[in-house]
Amino acid sequence: MHSKEITPEWVMSRVATGKQFILVLLKAGIPGPADKDEARRIQMQHLMYLFEMESAGEISIFGPVMNDPVLEGILIFNTADKQKVSGLMDADPHVRAGYLIYEVHDFFTLPGQKIPA
Repeated sequence: MHSKEITPEWVMSRVATGKQFILVLLKAGIPGPADKDEARRIQMQHLMYLFEMESAGEISIFGPVMNDPVLEGILIFNTADKQKVSGLMDADPHVRAGYLIYEVHDFFTLPGQKIPA
C-alpha cells in the first residue's frame, strides 16, 4: 500500500514541480556496415558519445528499445532546447553515418524521477 495518501491536491502539488525536457526517439536508418569489425567500431563510438553526453549532464536516460524493428532507442535530454538537442544528435556517429535517424519531442516530467537500480 501507499505510505501517504494520494489525493488530487497532492497530485497537483507534484505536477506543479514538473518541467519540460526533450525526448529523442532513435529509429533505424540505412543498414549498418556488413563488416563486423566496422559495425563494432562505430557502435563503440556511438556508445562513447552517449556516455560523454551523460557525463557532461546533457542526458539523464538513454538506452536501446528491445524487439522493435524500427524504434532503436530513446534518450532524455536535460533541456527544452530542441535546436541544441538537434545539434548534439547530428554529431552522434551513428546519425552522421545514416545508420540512425532521430525524432525530437517535447517531454514533461518531474525532476528527480529515476529508474531503480
